[in-house]
Amino acid sequence: MNIGFRTYQWMYIIIATVISTVVLFYYAKAIPELIPNDNLTKEMIMCSGQLLWQGSIILIFIKRKIHTYLSHMITVSLLGSLALIPLIFLFQKEPISIETRILLFLLVVLAMIIEHARRVKKLALPSYLTITWITYRILWLPILLF
Repeated sequence: MNIGFRTYQWMYIIIATVISTVVLFYYAKAIPELIPNDNLTKEMIMCSGQLLWQGSIILIFIKRKIHTYLSHMITVSLLGSLALIPLIFLFQKEPISIETRILLFLLVVLAMIIEHARRVKKLALPSYLTITWITYRILWLPILLF
């Protein structure tokens, strides 16, 4: 049985989405003052919705490199999630203010934005993909916060 490269890409995308979902869920638990009503389903919808949102933009406007772009996009999300894991453990061990926890999260987000923009440029895709990626997350903020 010959499993193609695209099949492996989709398997990676699914696994990375699940890992990102779980990590974001636990990070949200570390900042209940800010995200009081989080649950795993909400995080899964947010993470997989990002794939649908960006995938739709690629299909409608660009019509190429969808598998490659989505693999890179989820890698950026996965790297951001992995960067949050030490913070989750730190927050469990040390009393750290909510402001510091938010600032640390925002630093990870900034690194993710820079990395996303770098990968989009490397793939020779339009830079507005980074803007639509950020827009999706901003649109989710009211859902997460309330």
